[in-house]
Amino acid sequence: MNRPWTARLRRTLLWLAPIALALVLGAAVAPAPAHALTQAQVTLDQETGNQPTRFTFEAIADNDATVSVISLTFPAHFDLKASQTGVVTLQGLNRVTVKYATSVSGQTVRVAFDPGLTPATDVRITVNNVLTPMQGGNFHLGVTYEANGAVKSAGELPFSFATPTNGQQLAAWLGKQPAVKAWDSVNFFNLFLQPELGVIAFTTVWAGWLISLALVILAFPLAIVGGLLLAFMKMAKIAPIRWIASAYINVIRGTPLFLQIAIVFTGLPIAGLHVQWFVAGVGVLAFNSSAYLAEIFRAGIQSINRGQFEAASSLGMTYPQSMAFVIIPQTVKRVLPTMTSEFILLFKDTALLSAVGVFELMLYSNNLVARSGNITPFMVAAVYYLIITVPLINIVGRLEAKLAQSEGGQTAAPPSKRGRTWQPASAGPIEALEASSVEHESR
Repeated sequence: MNRPWTARLRRTLLWLAPIALALVLGAAVAPAPAHALTQAQVTLDQETGNQPTRFTFEAIADNDATVSVISLTFPAHFDLKASQTGVVTLQGLNRVTVKYATSVSGQTVRVAFDPGLTPATDVRITVNNVLTPMQGGNFHLGVTYEANGAVKSAGELPFSFATPTNGQQLAAWLGKQPAVKAWDSVNFFNLFLQPELGVIAFTTVWAGWLISLALVILAFPLAIVGGLLLAFMKMAKIAPIRWIASAYINVIRGTPLFLQIAIVFTGLPIAGLHVQWFVAGVGVLAFNSSAYLAEIFRAGIQSINRGQFEAASSLGMTYPQSMAFVIIPQTVKRVLPTMTSEFILLFKDTALLSAVGVFELMLYSNNLVARSGNITPFMVAAVYYLIITVPLINIVGRLEAKLAQSEGGQTAAPPSKRGRTWQPASAGPIEALEASSVEHESR
């Protein structure tokens, strides 16, 4: 009895099945509704937290929709109480004026446009003075907009910043102190000796100072070995050996160190020789200093009385033995002050490597100055240089006084009011050594 009804039901289902299948497939392949805001992105002007930060949101109104409202939702613990919002709109390369109104509600900044943004409009929203939390990390900025009366989401845009270092936290604390604010109110002090930036500079250029020290500590022993070799070559009895040493010394001393650095760091890569920057820096400093040390050692050796050689020979010593056990020890004693001065000069010359991108003390300081527009990092760099040079200068003075006492039996008197210093009637055997270093000291 039910067969006619069952047959009709089966025929109805067979008739509806293609329609249902078409609807399902149509829904599956139908394109998702296009967003009215495209190419959305957010950027920050600060790299660390716990400081006022400018957020810049940029997007393009597109797809034939009129955007009337854009809302930016910041994460929790972002302080928007002192924030200020500005809007710039462009069409192509031309700036267009659009009326807008801004409001802040909780963690959301709302920008309403009247009239709305037409398609192909590039909108840039800047939210200034957003106080970010201390703890850095990865965050997201929520973006919603109203287009043609419908509220839609443009997704969550990622951004990040780092936790400030101890130095940066101390600088932020100093910037809030009344005494520091009064100090910074003086233009000269604020430009050259800003306490907050000074703290940051001290902790930042520390790495560059260590690199400068490493460069000179590795280069100077190599220069000593090279200088001794060149000194012996220049005093050799074989003429070609003397010529080679003289040519090297004259070329190195007759050209600026900066030119030599440029040849090593620019010329060698052009020639197909690629040397790691630290190794190249150590090498060019060592080659340069060896030429000056060669003249220092040569003058020191020649300042030793000839009778020392004769006495050593009378004891049966060969020439190498006389040099190793009699002449060189006395020479080192005499040239030690001048060698210390050469070390000081070489340490200061590491600053020239900043011109070719070596991240030593000067380049770290220069980067901070370029970013802050303040000279304080250069003052901090000067302090780091003086930490090394001032003690060494005092050591040189003490060594020279002891050397003068051992050579002439007198100590140098302090300078008089007219700037004259006591000198013995005879300058002694170190006169040639001091004269040989005049050009070196003034290079």
